[in-house]
Amino acid sequence: MKHAQALFLAAALLFSNMLSAEPQAIDGYDVLADVAVVRPLSFVGLLPITALATIPAPHKAIGLMAKTLVVNPAKYTFARPAGSFDYNK
Repeated sequence: MKHAQALFLAAALLFSNMLSAEPQAIDGYDVLADVAVVRPLSFVGLLPITALATIPAPHKAIGLMAKTLVVNPAKYTFARPAGSFDYNK
């Protein structure tokens, strides 16, 4: 077990240098994957949460929940550029 953990740690450290902190250029495959897969799935996932968020709010927590569970995913689905997977922009 210890050997497997050490091997996993060594592999993680070895491959961690391959990840770049620099922004990657958006290519056609990113746009295709975004438009064909990610956005439709995001939209389908947004529908039931939106239905729940339309319930009248008895207090402020429901409004905060609606912003977190409806507005932010809607921005991710509709407002970001195609091929860009940055959520916080």
